[in-house]
Amino acid sequence: MSKSLFERYTEKALLLDTQYRMQEDICEFPSKQFYDGKLKTGTPPKPSLFLSKSVQTCIVFGHVEGKEETLVVRTERGNENSKANLEEAEEAVRIAILLTEAGIQKKDIAILTPYNAQVSNIEKSLLSKGMSDITFTTIMKSQGSEWKYVIMSTVRSCPKSDIETQPTRSWIINRLGFIMDPHQVNVGITRLCNENLLRCSVLWRRLLDHYKEKGCVVNPARNIQVQKPPRSLGTRRTARR
Repeated sequence: MSKSLFERYTEKALLLDTQYRMQEDICEFPSKQFYDGKLKTGTPPKPSLFLSKSVQTCIVFGHVEGKEETLVVRTERGNENSKANLEEAEEAVRIAILLTEAGIQKKDIAILTPYNAQVSNIEKSLLSKGMSDITFTTIMKSQGSEWKYVIMSTVRSCPKSDIETQPTRSWIINRLGFIMDPHQVNVGITRLCNENLLRCSVLWRRLLDHYKEKGCVVNPARNIQVQKPPRSLGTRRTARR
């Protein structure tokens, strides 16, 4: 039961090798990691609004050393223990506001997270700042939807001093939870996370190394900048997913 129906049919599936949902820079890592480098990009390049060390980039990884907490939240299936990180929620909303100030429509922005408790934090922060038209939801519920800009909060965090030098698999699973799922990693685009903790995962370490090479890692995340699009571009926007 641990293997989904889609996974069982992977070897018999026909790969649709050209995607039109994201820029080539965003597609590069998923193509290498999940599609054996076979995924092609069929959209023309467009300028990005994000700045990392004064360099334009389609994707930004922001380091947030926030405090993780466990909360009880009410869901459709009843009460459940969930994780939240207020510092990440506030940072995600700050970046969303920067995007709207740069001329991006609220309907084109989404904030995603694996945890229902963090969804609640994000909702409260958005409402307090009058930004109720921005989409916020869990990664799983976002499947099949598209936005031009996606901000993802992974939530999980702990002090660098608490991270084991050679963490066991059980320690990693306990500390990282949902974000160990490669399917959820594949969905997320713009990320707000604790880089030190995520490096305990082989998959996330590969992703972090990839984006460090691209100059896309910003530490701390509050240094992430958004520039206004050139007037000559009219209504053109950078596709995020």
